[in-house]
Amino acid sequence: MPEIELHVHTHEGAEPKLIKISSDATVEQLVKEIQAAGAAIGEPGEEIILWVENEEITCRKGHKIHECRIKHGHHVHCHCVIIVNTKEKRWDKKEISYEELVILSVSPNKPDPNILYSITYSKGPEHHREGSLAKGKSVKVKCGMIFNVYPTNKS
Repeated sequence: MPEIELHVHTHEGAEPKLIKISSDATVEQLVKEIQAAGAAIGEPGEEIILWVENEEITCRKGHKIHECRIKHGHHVHCHCVIIVNTKEKRWDKKEISYEELVILSVSPNKPDPNILYSITYSKGPEHHREGSLAKGKSVKVKCGMIFNVYPTNKS
């Protein structure tokens, strides 16, 4: 298959970077190229959401990029969707902190400083599939990761 050029948007508001890749490459290979170009996205799960020419496309990581209708000259935005308290949230960083999860869980409100939060997660990266997250700590993100953020009153 011929090599194609894609305009990869690595961060919100950043100028796109030009990458060259075979149109026969897999979505997983494309994600690795996007990460190498500087995108701070989590590790892909079995599926990943790509924005291609302003259309949201869900691709399986083993699919060929041409099977996902990605063509020469297209603009590609890559991001993960995580689940926070049963709600889908877009995330474009490799890690997420306790504080960021608290903010996501209470948005659009501000977190109450008199409340502590217990955070558990599942479907995480290979070596940290599930666990809990303490205040001041972070965890690597995998697309499709599930977070539960529970408020608890200070004693």
